[in-house]
Amino acid sequence: MKVGIVCNINARRNRKGIARRIRAILKDHAYIFEETERIQDLERIISENIDKVDVWCFVGGDGTLNSGINLLWEKTGRKKELEIPVMVGKAGTLNAVAEKIPLKGDLDDIMIRFYETLSSLGNVPVIPRDNIRKFNTIKLNFIKPPLGERICFSFFLGTPYLISQKVIESRISSKSSIIQTIYSSIAKFVFGQDDERLIRQIEAEIITEGTPYPYKSHYVIIGSIFREPALFFRPFAEPEKYKDGFYFLVYSGDVWTALKNFRTYARGEKRPPHSFNDVIQEAFIKAKSGINFDGELIRSEDIEIKAECGPIVNLIKV
Repeated sequence: MKVGIVCNINARRNRKGIARRIRAILKDHAYIFEETERIQDLERIISENIDKVDVWCFVGGDGTLNSGINLLWEKTGRKKELEIPVMVGKAGTLNAVAEKIPLKGDLDDIMIRFYETLSSLGNVPVIPRDNIRKFNTIKLNFIKPPLGERICFSFFLGTPYLISQKVIESRISSKSSIIQTIYSSIAKFVFGQDDERLIRQIEAEIITEGTPYPYKSHYVIIGSIFREPALFFRPFAEPEKYKDGFYFLVYSGDVWTALKNFRTYARGEKRPPHSFNDVIQEAFIKAKSGINFDGELIRSEDIEIKAECGPIVNLIKV
């Protein structure tokens, strides 16, 4: 089985020498092995080897995985399923997708199990079904800015976007530091008059399943294929587990109500007022905000997107 491995040496947990360690662990299974620092490098690597590789492994965070699966989807014809298996090398800050597969342990542990799986297959060119987890995605059609179609596992605008922007710009590299950033943002809102506070409303027009959402100002807009979409808590209300589509959450209520009832809402015990909380198949959003999808930031202040169900991707679990 021919494996193509791309190691993003800009990823937060990729340290000097990490590529050499991975190559040593995977040995001859690493048919293609390249390091990359830019999306242009990744596009070249995939383009040159798209017909030579049975499995792709992207060593980095959620953003590295997002770039990889989007390029593979584009170069294999944008089908309803990205059939080529993809391995996630957990090396980012949150590694949200890797946690959902789930991939336990650090990067070396994951690569050792990956090597053992590949070695057990011998000359079989197909990853067994037991080692594959199928994930739905969300397809974002960017009208403004005109970026075309991208697929992702989650996206968010409003307060989650502003916090993620600060995390990335400050190069915060641990979950505990991110939580501290969230708490300090809440403290600034409660006790200070900081003009740069991260908890603030954005203006957006939202249409879900063809029906206009009645409110125009929002703190949180989240779309996710996961039931725990962002900020380390459960959805505000548990959706129907087997309903087709992606989870969509909008909170447009009073911020003090949200803060006072945070634990109640976070546990899914009560639906907050002035909110939308359901599994849907389509949403149209026109917002004065940037957007974060799978760790990729679009900093435009004028976002217009259509979100709908995207293709299935096959991620390897070991």
